Amino acid sequence: MIRKNKLFSKANLLDILIKNTNLTLLKNPIFDNVIKADARTAYRFCLTTNSYYLVDKYGLRLFGRLRSFNHRDNSLNQGLFTLKTDGEKIIEHNMVQELESQYPFIFRGNKNIIFIESKSPSENIEEIYNVIIKNNLSPSDYILNLVDTSGSQWEHYFEFLASEMFIKKGYLTDVHVPWSYHGTPDFAAYKHKLTNLLIKKNMINFGALIIELSSIRFFNNKTKEKEKELAVDEEYSVFVGEVKSKQSKSQILEYLQTGLPFKGYEFIPNKKKQEKYSGLIKINSFNKLETEEAPENPFYNPALLKEDLTWFEKYLKIILFGNLTREELFLFLKNKLGKDKKFTFMNLINLAEITKFEEILKII
Repeated sequence: MIRKNKLFSKANLLDILIKNTNLTLLKNPIFDNVIKADARTAYRFCLTTNSYYLVDKYGLRLFGRLRSFNHRDNSLNQGLFTLKTDGEKIIEHNMVQELESQYPFIFRGNKNIIFIESKSPSENIEEIYNVIIKNNLSPSDYILNLVDTSGSQWEHYFEFLASEMFIKKGYLTDVHVPWSYHGTPDFAAYKHKLTNLLIKKNMINFGALIIELSSIRFFNNKTKEKEKELAVDEEYSVFVGEVKSKQSKSQILEYLQTGLPFKGYEFIPNKKKQEKYSGLIKINSFNKLETEEAPENPFYNPALLKEDLTWFEKYLKIILFGNLTREELFLFLKNKLGKDKKFTFMNLINLAEITKFEEILKII
């Protein structure tokens, strides 16, 4: 069992990350211990935690920027796609395309993640950036993560770990889960046919973080399709999870009672005993994740899941549209919906409703 005062230290965080992911610990002559990550894993880390690409003295934070839906409905939010600011509700640009145009290094090469214990982001970002420049290093090779030793925002690290665990098992995962019920789960994992389709096309190896799928064009090796072992069966299924860094209780039962999830998990590092209705992910005295598997949700409603699949597939297609340039997507929309159609959020949703996954992947 890990003591709380040890759990939230920088040293302990590094140990947990190294022991439960494919990340590598490196000795750095300037920044002491850093973590080495390939561009794609580093991208997922930045999408889920309080981390900054060191593009300048202010840094670039991706957490929460690639929004699409907040709820399981047709209300699309600005983020992944952005509206014009002059009042006319026409899509102006695609956030991922803008990122790739301005900062192509995000999607290329290995990254060194610097961890510092901090509560003052603006001062620390500028300080680290200046050190990198002073030592003739390339800022594009570095990411800065700010560690709060009080435990604040540590749930994001645990969400990342849960996501990586389910990705390795072949699931699509989510950490900003669109939800239309009371509260919002901290993470989710999905079985869906898109996973195997992406594996066959050599776009992913196992599973993926859903918001990561808005960027697969920029990570794709463009190699030929391969015969690979498929990830999971293709029948749609939803798992949800709730993370607590300090408390021993969570709202997981409330999410299970909606009837949508097939299973639920708590991720509570120091919790000893599993609840009878959910699984438990915890951290043992050696900093390794231990999972007590979840039973089938006693409130599970297959009819509700079938209804949810219609929305979920629109969600996935909207995310995949994020790979396209504004011009590519606008042309695709006009070809599918009609030349008189405007480039609005509602028409983007209508496009997702009538488009097959294979059509989108062909463009990507």
